[in-house]
Amino acid sequence: DFAILAFFAVLLVSTLAHDWRQHGAAPVARLLFFWMMPLAVYWIARQSVATERSVLAVFACMAVFGVYLAVTALAETRQLQGLIFPRYIASAEYPDFLGRARGPLLNPIGNGMYQVVGLVCLFLWWPRLSRPGQLLLLGLAAVMCAGIASTMTRSVWMGAAAALLVLAGVTVPRVWRFPALGCVLLFGAALLGSQWERLLAFKRDRDLDARAAAESVELRPVLATVAWKMFLDRPLLGCGFGQYLVASADYVSDRSTHLVLEKARPYVQHNTLLALLTETGAAGAGLFLVVLTLWSQGAWQLWQSRAAPLWARQAGLLFVAVAANYVINGMFHDVSIIAMVNMLLFFLAGLSAGVQSTASASAIEQLPQST
Repeated sequence: DFAILAFFAVLLVSTLAHDWRQHGAAPVARLLFFWMMPLAVYWIARQSVATERSVLAVFACMAVFGVYLAVTALAETRQLQGLIFPRYIASAEYPDFLGRARGPLLNPIGNGMYQVVGLVCLFLWWPRLSRPGQLLLLGLAAVMCAGIASTMTRSVWMGAAAALLVLAGVTVPRVWRFPALGCVLLFGAALLGSQWERLLAFKRDRDLDARAAAESVELRPVLATVAWKMFLDRPLLGCGFGQYLVASADYVSDRSTHLVLEKARPYVQHNTLLALLTETGAAGAGLFLVVLTLWSQGAWQLWQSRAAPLWARQAGLLFVAVAANYVINGMFHDVSIIAMVNMLLFFLAGLSAGVQSTASASAIEQLPQST
């Protein structure tokens, strides 16, 4: 709790200590809607009384929502207008990512991340189902994997692989875990090595050719270089929350590197940690890493607790998979500015923390009382 409060104190001070009125108070709006509202959701989930019924209801709702997103994603990419709801999803009035599985969030990265969470929640039902139910689950999982693939977003695919690897890692017998992990990594390396060029240049958006897709990959080192230069000038507190586009204008004209930094002028950072590092410095980025680490550590301890019931342990496992999905996507996009992504992360973190508190309290109550 101290780490969370310290992180949000840095965000608040960083916002108000700079020109928060620019662009219609955009920095304040970003702080409010993308960080403070998720914090409120976290606090509500953290303080709620967790029961088996409520946690399983979360698993069920997320799984059903994931199936809906997957079906909608497949309908989008195949232009099956009758299966797309709400209609604005397929509207050319919103041209960004048109032709990809962008879903109700109008963003394929956010859409894919939600689908991954839905897929994980679906698999959490596996031990509670009979054989016919498990066969149905596998069919729905195949639909959801197809929906995730339809986002045409490499980071979403890697995030899905990481989340599923977490689930597989805890179900494989301990003696087989390291050999199985080695085989998966070798297969992944071989696949990347043989398909690297195709992965870099495949066509994604309807109005984006393969060359433009490849340029989006080439932009990453440019943005990273700009971020590093900005960090070196303001290492502790950064340039101010919500000030990146204004502050980066002084760096994109730098000609001291072989990279053409000018390409980065219209873009925000494509990395969640680098975005925080440039705007809030080591203080903000470091505290956010601490918060994610403590959340993940607590969730993993909950999963490892043999005294807790299965539903409680699965709440911890869910967050570990979600954190892996968030971190992987955050390496290639600033997912904190995608609508509802932080809301999902903070809600599931609050759920895990609340379940952990409930499980701990139950364990204490079961201890023999002294007379």
